[in-house]
Amino acid sequence: MSRPQFRTAVVVRAAATLLLLAPLAACTDPPADGLTGTAVFLDDTGRGDSPIDKGWIIAVPAAAVDKLWSDTGNDPIGQQDLSYLDARINRDQVTQAGGVIAALDDDGEFVLPAKEGQYLLCRLESADIGGGEVIQGCRLLALPASGELRITSADGGFYAKMKD
Repeated sequence: MSRPQFRTAVVVRAAATLLLLAPLAACTDPPADGLTGTAVFLDDTGRGDSPIDKGWIIAVPAAAVDKLWSDTGNDPIGQQDLSYLDARINRDQVTQAGGVIAALDDDGEFVLPAKEGQYLLCRLESADIGGGEVIQGCRLLALPASGELRITSADGGFYAKMKD
């Protein structure tokens, strides 16, 4: 094979490879916007922490919380009660209040599409009795434009903080 024929063959193979890879690239998920995070149950018995792999993390703008509570028939909440808060609310009510929702995956990981600001972060799960959904702890937190959240739940209640 002469040099010009070799170069043409290489270019044709490279183009064919790119054409085959293009559909694969289109099938991959685009990068998610928002804060990334992990949620775990803390264990103090020596068995080790485990991912919270069911439910959702919700973020409601702090300015909308009182109205959301009133609209959903929940009693007003005090700061000292947030970590142990147990209240019925559903995902539709969260989004109607301007909040955002992130599903927890099998590893307790999530992407929360919240903008920078003050939020009430809560863990939401399906209710065992009566159907619907129920909050299992909250925390007020100022969220940055980007970063990583760590959510924990334990005997001490719900806790959320930005990772350093």
